[in-house]
Amino acid sequence: MNGFYVPTQTGGLLFGLCFLMWTGFETWTNLKTWPAGSLNRDQLSRYVIIVLVLLAFVLAVAATRLHALDLTFARAQVFYLGLVLMLAGLGLRANAIRQLGRYFTPEVAIQPGQRVVDKGLYRYLRHPSYTGTFITILGFGLALTNVLSLAILLVLPGLAYAFRMRVEEAALRAAFGDEYRAYMRRTKRLIPFIF
Repeated sequence: MNGFYVPTQTGGLLFGLCFLMWTGFETWTNLKTWPAGSLNRDQLSRYVIIVLVLLAFVLAVAATRLHALDLTFARAQVFYLGLVLMLAGLGLRANAIRQLGRYFTPEVAIQPGQRVVDKGLYRYLRHPSYTGTFITILGFGLALTNVLSLAILLVLPGLAYAFRMRVEEAALRAAFGDEYRAYMRRTKRLIPFIF
């Protein structure tokens, strides 16, 4: 990988493979459309996410040129931990999307006959697919082994997904009323039992 740290050629290949798997998966999920009769309640949050995440990637990779902010302690181990987190986050997101089934769409949309899903990962978290995304982004940031890159990758996507969660939860409260409010009281947004 030209321009930023990789501990070995194999590490660079693994990083590229993880990144391609991630971008391929996100491209595939973003091609899904909602069924006819759905109510779009997205408020452009999908585009806020796309723009801020892409901007974060560009800025984070550019920040790797600021070598004064490189991680120097256990750098190779941090790099490989980042790859493990990328894969773990991607697996969590894929599982959350699978559990949501036909109700998953890349935009906030209320579908005909939709119900509150509260099984599997959704028993504990309202947004487990976003948790998976944040773990993947954290892993990508760690793999870049640069403090500024990591900060950029946590802040910009964090702002985008904070907006998305507000939009999504407002739409679900409007659609499902007290059932969704009760679900909100017994679950956390992103981290089981904590937040």
